[in-house]
Order: sequence, then structure tokens, then C-alpha cells
Amino acid sequence: MAIGGSIALVLSGAPLSAQASSLAADTIVCPSVAGQLQEIPAAAQNEVDRNLALLETQIQEANDRLADTQGQGGPNFVQNAILGPLADKRAATLDRIAIAIGRSAERPDNLAALATCRLSDSGGNDTSPSPSPSPSPAPDDNATSPPPAQDDNGGSAQRIVCPSVNDQLPEIPAAAQNEVDRNLALLETQIQEANDRLADTQGQGGPNFVQNAILGPLADKRAATLDRIAIAIGRSAERPDNLAALAPCSLDDAGAPAPDPGTGSPSPQPTDGQNGGGQSEEEIAAAIGPSAEDFIDIRQVARTRQPQARGNGSRGVFVSDCGTNEEEHRNTDNLINAPGVVNAAQHLHDYVGNVSADAFSTNESLAASDTTCRNKADQTTYFWPVLRVRGPNDEPGAPEVDKNNIGTPVRASVARLEYRGNPTSPVTAAPRFLRLNFGDAKAVTNGPANARPVWTCTGFTDRITDKYPICPSGSRVTRIFDMPSCWDGQNIDSANHRDHLVFPDDNGACPSGTKAVPQLRMTLIYNDLPNTRPNGTDVPFAVDSFASERHSPITDHVGAIGVISDQLMGTIVECINNGRRC
Repeated sequence: MAIGGSIALVLSGAPLSAQASSLAADTIVCPSVAGQLQEIPAAAQNEVDRNLALLETQIQEANDRLADTQGQGGPNFVQNAILGPLADKRAATLDRIAIAIGRSAERPDNLAALATCRLSDSGGNDTSPSPSPSPSPAPDDNATSPPPAQDDNGGSAQRIVCPSVNDQLPEIPAAAQNEVDRNLALLETQIQEANDRLADTQGQGGPNFVQNAILGPLADKRAATLDRIAIAIGRSAERPDNLAALAPCSLDDAGAPAPDPGTGSPSPQPTDGQNGGGQSEEEIAAAIGPSAEDFIDIRQVARTRQPQARGNGSRGVFVSDCGTNEEEHRNTDNLINAPGVVNAAQHLHDYVGNVSADAFSTNESLAASDTTCRNKADQTTYFWPVLRVRGPNDEPGAPEVDKNNIGTPVRASVARLEYRGNPTSPVTAAPRFLRLNFGDAKAVTNGPANARPVWTCTGFTDRITDKYPICPSGSRVTRIFDMPSCWDGQNIDSANHRDHLVFPDDNGACPSGTKAVPQLRMTLIYNDLPNTRPNGTDVPFAVDSFASERHSPITDHVGAIGVISDQLMGTIVECINNGRRC
């Protein structure tokens, strides 16, 4: 809370529980932030207060996790699984504080150094880590990664290589040169630290350890640093908009192709049996999927009966206009099913609504974020896997491990978000931060139990299929997702992310023990998909997916985390129950 223009929230660097007992085990301590802030402009006070409180929440959550995982993992478990992700969360929150202040006053440039926390046992008094050494001078224009480490036999071990940044920059204004140089040096430091961590953790963790514990956090750090470079240039010249694509890095095994000139990254190498090895191009394409058998002419699909409102049914509809992701907010995370895990989806999601959603988002950070929705009281995170146009020269287009998502992503031309009633009863308010989960991204592997048909064409929306639709001339590919809408009345999430919110039956009635809440319908319409018939593995488009799912249309899915103010939720419920269109 702000009192008389000052912050009443005291940040000690460690949660109160960590100070309560001298018998406590190791706790996580972080540098104090409030004392490092300059005078905060009144216009920024509320946002700064929210993010200062979020920093404390992050520390508490990390300490809770530390206690819960006592004795687990190898010698670097705490650093890789707790302190590393905490530093990434803090870096993002500190950046939001700096941005908020910078809108009305000089932006503080010393906050990034406060992101890193450390362990302190119960007797320790020092609550902040030693200052990090200053970055080395700016790297050579062609430097993209340090020399490869040597393994025990004298050969080159794995190393991390990242895209070159220098050669992607426009002419740098003189006023921005020093800041750009500092951040270019920081990029090199980040790569070196990641390679050191790679060497130190050789053989640790599961199959996704390197991606989740090293490459993912490195990409997050690089994204923030690249953003600072773009901001510095943008103060005096046109801001470069191509730098975000340079954040992801990859592993370069000994003997792998050298980085491509001008990019710094190794050429994409197909994996999981998709690299030829005697296979024909047709066999490789079949392994990636989909094929003509996954498509159907929409006119061959039977009409679907939708339950009609009757008796006490609620007939109204509330529409929230949140755009079509003109901001290009995309990532390969899944905050609902795998919070805190970078690249958990291994395919690309489009987002509308909440502008900050990623793997490390929390309820608090979502509530503190801006939104693309016209009604600013709707800060909900709405997301879905992208569709890609396929072509003869496709190469991987998303930073997932499997490199199977090929083609050019196409943004929906229409993204219609409707909150609808229940055919048999009035609706009641849904709780804030409710997780909504539709479909199964691994329906090929898991079976079709949680898969639901979503595919249709404009003019044929009474025909829904679980195959990709072939639309007649003048008709456009459409995806319709009717989310579960029967809430257990208690929980915003559940262990399988489904049991707390289930679907109504075929007549629209909610199961016993649940109550109807406004049903979210997401309708996505595409103007820019080719209207050509598939031929074997030559297909016009496909949905992004895990490699194991071969881009099957039954894997389509969407998610949402409802962040709607109580006042707006009341308006939505009233609109629906009174049978209006709002």
C-alpha cells in the first residue's frame, strides 16, 4: 500500500518465516529492492507497489518449494530448479518496475542486478549476494559462443550456440552506443554462464533437463537483454523489431555443422528419426504428418445438434473484444498444464488478452498486467496453438526441441470471444483465476477421451468435425471451442487441470454437485489459409503439435486463465441471465 507517497510494504530481503526461528533450515534470501528505488512518480506508485508485493510472494513460494523438496535431486538441484527460475521471475518483475517508473521519470538502470538470490542458513546475516562483476568489454562482431569445452578424452563436448546479434542491428545512434555495448557484453556473459552450467551438470536430470534448466532460462535472459537493446536504440532512432527472434539458443554437439554465417546458429537438424538416414522425402513427411487422410470435405460432415435453451435456461451472450494477436505475443509455454517450465508445449501458442502470460506467470503477475481486451477489466489469458501454411521448402519455425513444426504461422483473421449461458439453468459468477482447459494436445498418444471436434467452415458451422476441413470456395476454415462450464464451486484448478471444471451433458445440463458458470466460446476464423485439396503428405496447413502427435487435427486445444474483475463478472452474469447480447 502507498502511504503519503511512500511504500508501506517493507522488503527485508527474506520472508518473515525465514526470520522467525534460529532453528530454521536453509532459506532463500534476496537483495532488498525498495531501498534501491528512486522517488516513485505518483502515476507509477500502484504498479510499483503491486510488483514489490509480487517479489515477496515469489520469495515465499521459492522457500515453500525449497522446504517441500528437501533432499531431492543432485548437488545442483536447488540452483537449477529453484534459484534459477526465481531469478528469472524476479528479473521480469524488476523490469516491469523499471518500465513503470520510466513512463513518467528517468528509468532506473540498476534493478537487474537485484534479480539473483541465494541460500542463507539460519545463522547467516548477509541477505544479499555479492555484487556481480562488471561485464567484459563488448564482444567481437562475429562472436556468438565461447570455444567448446573439452571432454575427458580431449574431444569437444556439447556447447551452447546462439544467434549473432551484432550483425542484425541497424546503425546504432551515438547516444545509445554505450548501453548497447553493455548489453552485447551481457549476452556473451550469459552464454558463457550457460555453458559453464552445462558442463557442471553433465549427466544430471531427465531428458528435458538441459532445455528446462539451461536453454529455457537462457532464452528468457536473452529476451530481456535484447529488449533493452531495442529500447536503447528506439529512444533516438527507429526501434528494431527483429531482435526477439534471436533469443533462443541450441546445443551444438561435437562434429555438428558449424554455425551458419551471419546467424551464429547451427543449421536445423531433424531429430527423432526424421533426419533421413535412408528415408525418402515422402517417409520423412509422413513421420512429421499430417496426410490427406486427416482432411475431409465439410459438405460430407453430418449436421450437429446443439442443445437449445429452455425453461430456466440462460440465453444471453457477452462478447469480449481482445483482438487477434496483432502484438504477436507467442511462446511455446503452457502455464496451465506446466507452470514454471519453459517450452513445455514444444509448439507455438498465440495469445490475446493478458500481455504478460508465459511459463513463469502467477496469479499476481497476471492481475498486475495490461491486456489487449477493449474492456480493461478483462485481463484473461486466452491462448491456442497456431496454424501453419505448409509449403515445399518448409523449415522449422518454432524453438521447440523436436523441430517438427514446419511452415509459416498464420494469425486468425477473427478471434471471437463469447461468454454464453446454460440451456437448462441460470449461470453464476466464475471465480477469478479459474483455469479453463479444452482438448488434449497429446490425443494421439493418450487416446481420444479428452479430444473434442472443433473444425468447421464459415457457412457450415452446424457441421463440426475432428478432421481438418476442406472448405468450398468463399468459405473459410474455422475452429470453435466451447469450453467446460460446470464448476465444482470450490477450486480454480485441479491435479489433472480438468476435474474442477467439467463439460455439461448432451442436453446442456451440469452434473450434480456442480454449478453452471458463463461458458466461454472461442471462435477462430482464417482468411489466409490456402483452399487447396491435400495430396498424400502435401497438405495445405496443419496445427502445431508435439512431434509424437504428427499434427493430427484431434490434438487441437485451447486454454484460458480467467482474470476478470468482480464488477465485470457481475455484468456478464446479469447480461446472460437476462437474455441480452452485450
